[in-house]
Amino acid sequence: MSDRTPLVSVLMPAYNAARFLRPAVESILNQTFDDFEFVIVDDGSTDDTGEILAECAARDPRIRVLTNERNLRIVASLNRGLDACRGTYVARMDADDVALPDRLAKQVAALARQPDLAVLGGALTYIDADGKELNVTRHCTVGDSLLRKCPLLHPTVVLRRAVFARHGLRYRTEFREAEDYYLWLETSRHGRLGAIDDVVLQYRVSGSAARMTRVKRILWHTLRAKVRGAFGLGIRPTARDVLRFAAECALLAVPTALLRWIYLRRMFGKNADIAM
Repeated sequence: MSDRTPLVSVLMPAYNAARFLRPAVESILNQTFDDFEFVIVDDGSTDDTGEILAECAARDPRIRVLTNERNLRIVASLNRGLDACRGTYVARMDADDVALPDRLAKQVAALARQPDLAVLGGALTYIDADGKELNVTRHCTVGDSLLRKCPLLHPTVVLRRAVFARHGLRYRTEFREAEDYYLWLETSRHGRLGAIDDVVLQYRVSGSAARMTRVKRILWHTLRAKVRGAFGLGIRPTARDVLRFAAECALLAVPTALLRWIYLRRMFGKNADIAM
């Protein structure tokens, strides 16, 4: 490992990610911006994830692999990775996604132009298990009320590490299915949230994608984050926020399979079956 401090630390947790791991890693190593370290946390994987990471690290010294002896889950892995990051900026990455080649270059430039930004997100497109585009693009919603919905797309964000270190900001286990959302609510008290409209990432969605099986739990923890944001952090909800909150509470009564079907149909339309 080089003693020189990189400008960017790319942080990626990985758990039993062997199927899509190589394209994810290569998409970071092939960035047009190269002043980075790649911190990968193997969260106690039982498949070939560890072997693949060892192979990748052996051929590129920018990769640093941290291995959890057992599966500690996403929040603990992210916090361990954050503690290990040395860069001025920390870019999030997931082990089944694909970063576009100019992702880091664009986001670092935007952060350098706007020193008041604590976190910067970007847009993403969706791909299926084979890497086929699903023709759906999502943008961050930082212009909306923070209590309406999560304002940033987690795999696209780049954090200004000094802000998080100064204020002790970390992912919180009590919001483990919406750990990013509550982190942005906390962060908004100490710095500005921003986003670029450029697509910086291809987000992989498939029947095996973990998020697709946890829709109701994600909704529950999102609602808890909203309540804490309003009553703990003092973020004032609008009338539209209250109406949306009530509607989302009602969705908790919907059977999980149906809720998942509604979510996927709304998101992907005719391509929803690919994500089933």
